[in-house]
Amino acid sequence: MTEIERPRFLNSLLESWQLTLAHGKARDLIPYWIISALVVGATISLLLPDNFWDGSKLAVSVAVLSGLLTFNGIILALCWSAFGKIYEIIGAGAFAAHLRKHELLNHYLLFVGYCHAAQILAISATGLAILTLWLPFKVWAMQAAVGASIASSFYALRQGVATSTAMQDLIWKKATFDEPRATMTPVEAKG
Repeated sequence: MTEIERPRFLNSLLESWQLTLAHGKARDLIPYWIISALVVGATISLLLPDNFWDGSKLAVSVAVLSGLLTFNGIILALCWSAFGKIYEIIGAGAFAAHLRKHELLNHYLLFVGYCHAAQILAISATGLAILTLWLPFKVWAMQAAVGASIASSFYALRQGVATSTAMQDLIWKKATFDEPRATMTPVEAKG
């Protein structure tokens, strides 16, 4: 028996986009949430008072971003329970085989990987933003870093909600998949 390799992240992403186009859902490829997150991040960053950037209130600025970093860590930690449940569901025997047969297993793995990457990006961007406040950077660089931090945090929160929704959808799909098997004898269920 030959072992089948799991497709790489980029290949999976491109395949997912092709599938979206094949189903006539080109609008779904427009990154509305990413664009919205960037607008929110840029707007908030530009509206922050001058003393946020000039170092006179460095303790407050760092505390604000530390709070955002903590928030991102909490979101990541909460999502790990959803990730775990998703992995548990999609890796469960007959349901995993069903997902592979219909070429859906890789899409769920891609989804979890993408959400996880978005959350790690938010944590990293916020850590970088804190560093830009401590180090002697130009105001525009600090604003860009803080804006990216806010934008990526906003997007990571959105992906966290999507993770919870995907987990609930999978629970429903697995229950629907298992329902006919619940009334079968063990021999019938294997066949």
